[in-house]
Formats: sequence, structure tokens, C-alpha cells
Amino acid sequence: MPNNWSFAWSEFWQNTDFDCQNIIKLVYNDEVWGLVRYGLYPYHDPYTDPPKYIEVEHLEANPQSRGEMANRFLEPIGKWLIWYATKVGLQYCQVKDKDNDPLVVLVAVEQAVSYYKDKVQMEYLGCDTIAPGEDGYAFRFLKKAATAFCQRHESQWGEPKQL
Repeated sequence: MPNNWSFAWSEFWQNTDFDCQNIIKLVYNDEVWGLVRYGLYPYHDPYTDPPKYIEVEHLEANPQSRGEMANRFLEPIGKWLIWYATKVGLQYCQVKDKDNDPLVVLVAVEQAVSYYKDKVQMEYLGCDTIAPGEDGYAFRFLKKAATAFCQRHESQWGEPKQL
């Protein structure tokens, strides 16, 4: 795995609660090209009700995929990671009000707002402080939009093969 990620993934791995969270890696030719951590919520122990939504908690493409420009976005790597998390949400989450309750949520940093808004086509919900001195930009997919995203992505890129 590359050692120049902008996030400390190995430490993140150790702090992940694998009862309700998971980290997925996108691998091509034995090289990790992207990582996404997501969680299914609300989580109850013991398991009683199915989760209602999935939160994409952190997503990053391999720094090598960014090319010469440091701020180049990660399409389609990021879309594959969002696609995977969205498919998990569609399979495991039960949205009560499909017209108003989110199926997929995420909070992005300012540099990623245009990516999620324009490329992934998630619904932008606004800005809020997520930590002292740090703003976060909230996005969501309702179930219908999540399904449409997956269908658009699959028609453009196909579906990945399991080895």
C-alpha cells in the first residue's frame, strides 16, 4: 500500500468498529487505488432493527492517481467507492420515508464539494462546523437518487468482476 496517503489509514483501521463499519479497498493489478470507510446506522447491539442509512465516513484515492496536479479529483475511482457504499446501503438499509429520509450521507471538505455535487450528483445540504476551525459540507442520496446513481455508473462503466 502506498505510504503517502493524505490520511493515516492504518491508524484508522485500528479504530474502526467492524460491527457497524467497514473499510473497502479498490485494488487493480495488486495496487491499492482507493479506500473508503463507511458505517451503517443507527447501530444497535444486539442487532434488532436493520440500519436506516449508510454514512461514507472517509474516502481517498491513491495519491499516485492524482497525476501531476495535486488537486486533480479521483474520477472514476471515487465514483467506484461511492457506488460500492451505495450498493451496500441499498442492500442493507431500510429507509422509512423514501421521499425525505437519506439512504447515503457524507460530509466533505471544501475542496471536494464540486466533486460530490457535480460529478457524483449528490444533493448538497449545506455547510456546518464539524470540528473547531473546520467546516464540513453535507451531502446525501435519497433512495431514488442512490438507485439512479448506481444505474448511471453501471451503464457507463459496467460492473466489477469478483475474482
